[in-house]
This record gives sequence, structure tokens and C-alpha cells, in this order.
Amino acid sequence: MTSLKVIRLSALVMALAFVMHSLNGFFIERTFLGLTSFNDYSVISKLQDAIGSVPWKLSGIGHFATAFAVLVLSISLSELAKADGYGGARLMGRLGIVSAVGFAVNGVENGIGAQVVKLLQENNSDVVGIQAATIASFSIFEAIMNAVAIVMFGAFLITVTIWGRRFGYFSKSLVICGWIAGMSGILMAFVYLPAYLMFYLIWLIWFLIVVKSSGMVKAPLA
Repeated sequence: MTSLKVIRLSALVMALAFVMHSLNGFFIERTFLGLTSFNDYSVISKLQDAIGSVPWKLSGIGHFATAFAVLVLSISLSELAKADGYGGARLMGRLGIVSAVGFAVNGVENGIGAQVVKLLQENNSDVVGIQAATIASFSIFEAIMNAVAIVMFGAFLITVTIWGRRFGYFSKSLVICGWIAGMSGILMAFVYLPAYLMFYLIWLIWFLIVVKSSGMVKAPLA
């Protein structure tokens, strides 16, 4: 039986991870790595110093934490939605799983992936353009997987929002927040929109506040 404690804990872990991502992107990387604008993430010389750094590794840890939290949250909520007879329950769970995979891959890339980039550069220093080639490949793959994770989580939020509204678990204002947050994530498939961080965080905190009294967990609370 799905536990309220598990749902709240996974949502809390996600909220803390997104706080960490925000702090990393908007302060730490700007201050200590010189990545002061979106365009800086396409400058090879700046990425050379950033990849494998402590902030980069911390970001990887944050992605791992997010991956496990998304996995637990999506499976838990999809089980509750299925019990309610919600037709989108299976889709909800699968979107969450794909998002979790995207976050997990990003975590691996920020860890061992960064090490592989450094090893390729060190052991092939005689190859012309090796630095640019390895960093470009790394950056493109990371951007794609990050977008997959964010877009799928945005779609997951929309399915949760529809379910929550249909069965009376969410207020109209939380439903509006869920749609805005979900669409901000889906837009990442087409254009870089860092506002998703703020909207995801707001939704998660709001969800944490209301989930206990929402009535979605009908079994004895664990």
C-alpha cells in the first residue's frame, strides 16, 4: 500500500535537489566557474575548467537524488491513480520512469562521464582538436538528456494535475500551478527556459503542504 510518508519524502528530496540545482546554476557556477550566462556553456575554454569540478560533481549528486525521488514519486502516485480508476495512471508512471532515467544518466555523466572526458584528453593530446571534440560531445549529450528528464517530468506533472483535479485532491490554484509548471518543462524540448526550476520547486512545496489533507492516500497513514 502506498505510504503518505514515502510520497512526502520523495517530494521533499526533489524539492531540495531543485534548490541545489538553482543554487548551483544561479550562484556557484557563476561565481566560481565563470559561467555567467547561457552562452558561456558553449565556450570550450570555460567548460574545460568546469567539467569535473566540485560544483559539477555536486550537480551530479543532485541529479542522482532527483532520479530516485522521481522514480518513487511517480510509481507511488500512479498506484494511487490506478486505484481511483484514472485512465492516465499508467502513462503517469511511465513518464516519471523516463524522467528518472534522464536524471540518472545526467548524474552518471557528471561523474564518470567527466572523468572519461579528462582521460581522453590526457591520453590523446597529440590529436588535433581533441579538447573541443570531447567537450562538445559531452555537452550535447548532457543537454539532450537533461531536456528529456525535464520534459518528461513536465508531462508527468500535467497527468498528476489532471488526476488531482478530476478526483478533487487539488485546489483550482494548485491545478493552475501544475499546468504552468508542466508546460514550462515541456517547452524545454524546443527552447531553453530555466524558469522551469522555479515552477517545479513551487509546485513541489505546494504539493508537500496539501498532500496530507488532500485525501489521496486513503489507507492508514504510515
